[in-house]
Amino acid sequence: MTKKWPSFVTKDLGDGPEDEAEMHRRWETYNREMQAIISAGGVHRDADGWWVDDATGALIGPDPEIERPLTAQELAGAKPLKDVLPDLYESLQRARGRPKVEKPKQAVTLRLDPDTLAFFKDNGPDWRSRMAEILDHARRTRKRAGG
Repeated sequence: MTKKWPSFVTKDLGDGPEDEAEMHRRWETYNREMQAIISAGGVHRDADGWWVDDATGALIGPDPEIERPLTAQELAGAKPLKDVLPDLYESLQRARGRPKVEKPKQAVTLRLDPDTLAFFKDNGPDWRSRMAEILDHARRTRKRAGG
């Protein structure tokens, strides 16, 4: 038979004052049940702060202090990560989209003979890249020839 461990679930709660009161009530229940398990023994805390059943190795739950909702005073004193750890904040920022290239390629519409197009398409899915390579080679050859 599997033991039923305490849980602290808040995903059904909103942001209103009633929900905040309910969250604190649930945490107090969770804390009380976890403290009873901890004081009874037979459990240990792992490196991540989770309590583990010594007999089965089953994860029981996180330490109640990790799950404790912040008080209004603690929330009021919170500072943005950008102000507290600016180096970490900067390292977490990423540019969106693809990296900028020095000479971006341009999209064009090109009318080709059907046989020419079929020739390139029949030689694999990368036919556009091969066509671009051939055109680039022709450009370089003509440039060297002085044309």
